[in-house]
Amino acid sequence: MTIKLLRHEIQTVSAPNRTLNILIIASIIWGFIALLNAIDPVYSVNEITFKMSSQYLLYFLSFSFAGIFSHDIENIKKMLLPVALATIIMSVYACFQFFQSPVFLQNRVTGFTGAFYRLAVFLVLAVPLIITLAYTMLPRLKWMLLMILPFAGAALVLTSVRAAWIAVVIEAAILILMLFKKYRKTIVLGITALSLIFIVLAYHSEYKNLIVHGSEEPRLKALNLSREIVRSYPLTGIGYGKKTFSKYYPEVNEVRHAHNIFINTIIEVGFIGLIIFIAMLVSVAKDFFIAIRKETVFDRKLILSGIFASLAGFLTLNLFDYMYHGWPGQMFWMLIGIGYGLRTPDSALPRKDKL
Repeated sequence: MTIKLLRHEIQTVSAPNRTLNILIIASIIWGFIALLNAIDPVYSVNEITFKMSSQYLLYFLSFSFAGIFSHDIENIKKMLLPVALATIIMSVYACFQFFQSPVFLQNRVTGFTGAFYRLAVFLVLAVPLIITLAYTMLPRLKWMLLMILPFAGAALVLTSVRAAWIAVVIEAAILILMLFKKYRKTIVLGITALSLIFIVLAYHSEYKNLIVHGSEEPRLKALNLSREIVRSYPLTGIGYGKKTFSKYYPEVNEVRHAHNIFINTIIEVGFIGLIIFIAMLVSVAKDFFIAIRKETVFDRKLILSGIFASLAGFLTLNLFDYMYHGWPGQMFWMLIGIGYGLRTPDSALPRKDKL
């Protein structure tokens, strides 16, 4: 069904989308071809059929809905406001969880996600959207949205996920590069506030220990174990799915996957699958960069910048962990779809194609 919808889309959307859609079809096809060496073919077929396809299907549906309603930017804002609502609920509850047992590094908050790393992923995806969405709103709603950020920041710190902290720094850097001229005062104040927070945390012994001596040993072990799989199955990997790593090493309990999205992609679908995946990311990055640079409506430019920063932060986090399967990957592709649907025709095409 996903392939059929994407084939239809290839014939109806503007040129910058077509390469991505072809690559999506190629990734699904290659996922099935890679079953030749799958350690558990039934499991991998199920993962491709439901999880991989659902990500791409949500991309297509998000693109379609955003494209239909994007003539009025207010409609796109309404699509993104539930993210802000979910963020404040999750963040306030996470802070409440911590104060039930205020022990740093031991009580790692989860919000309503069920796991501290899931909450960290959600906040990494949500924070840039809230920031950019706020600056498209009227003053009262703008400040209501901005007031979510201290709670989200506190919740993110209390997850103790270092990769998420790095991801947020990358997101902030992207937004600063794109928006510094217009929001100089706000950015300077924000950087000052964040710097003070990190200075305070640097003197907190528990967090200092986390930064210096965290979970490096399991990650190094995961890297060493990954090398054996890559050497044995360089082209096809051992089958799509997050659990294939642990199925290959059933005796290993402390490591469940490679803590890197690119290494894990090689493990699952080999170097060919990795090439397809990187090509998709490059295609998305190029299209978003062109759209942001050429967009003349500032609210659209702002929201596109927020989505781009969210995607970059998500990938940064996944350089140190692997949180692509399931709803994080679905949210990632939904944002890509909304971003593509949000582009105006003029910003979607390179200059030479508009002549």
